[in-house]
Amino acid sequence: MLLQLIKAIRPINLLVITLTFYVLHTLGINSLELIPGSHQISLKFLTISTLLIAAAGYLINDYYDKEIDFINKGNKQNPLSKQALLTGYIILNITALILSFTFAFSNYIFWIFPSSIILLWLYSFKLKALPFIGNLIVAILSAAVPFIYLSIQEISRGSLTNTHTYSVDLIIIFSFLAFFSTLARELVKDIEDIEGDKAQGLKTIPILWGIKTAKFWTIFFLLCTLFILGLLIAGIDYFAFNLLSLVIAAIFGVLPLLLSAAKSYQAAEKKHYKQTGNLIKISMFGFLLFIYIYAITL
Repeated sequence: MLLQLIKAIRPINLLVITLTFYVLHTLGINSLELIPGSHQISLKFLTISTLLIAAAGYLINDYYDKEIDFINKGNKQNPLSKQALLTGYIILNITALILSFTFAFSNYIFWIFPSSIILLWLYSFKLKALPFIGNLIVAILSAAVPFIYLSIQEISRGSLTNTHTYSVDLIIIFSFLAFFSTLARELVKDIEDIEGDKAQGLKTIPILWGIKTAKFWTIFFLLCTLFILGLLIAGIDYFAFNLLSLVIAAIFGVLPLLLSAAKSYQAAEKKHYKQTGNLIKISMFGFLLFIYIYAITL
């Protein structure tokens, strides 16, 4: 039961969220521009609350996808009952909301959590069945993680608007990388799951407009990600990137993105799309590793 629950909350994805907060925190401390100070404990609670809500989102998604997963995954689907998934979903969300009161009761950041819960429920219940809307919601939530980190810092809204430091700029660029790479990953997943989605009446892009169109937009978003990463690397003088961080960006960022675009273009079977999705995930880890190596060598 415990092992099944751990599998259902996507521990790898939660690890990415945790690493994102840790890497951005390291960048903020080492750059001496974003210093948490008295907010250090709040940052830990923020991370835990975000993880709980993300985990709950995976559970409610599995709750509504029970029949779809039976077609798409067969014996590999999570065997937890719908009642167990719903119970876990409620407990995790209530815990996250209670925890958020400890550091955000009088702060606008508190409203991020109930809003995220509602949005994740709407996505699982209805929005993911609509063309592109579901993909966009997931991409926005992924891109929001760096901004959630910024919101806990001792930087006023005015200072973020009027004073652009290189650390803030780097975090914003990272958010755009997360947005476009997630869009590409979600489209690949839609193609991979087209059989089960079609059986349940979902209206995803590959179902409505065909796999070729979905592949076109997947490659387009991958190229957008590559373009942004290229602009970031081109800002070597502004950010003062060291050689090691640039090598990491090339090997674990640029290369997987190029391979995923090529693999997506050539893909003809379900396993090819899974490989494409894994390459995109590697590039996401690459973005984090790039920023971390840069941060620790400041």
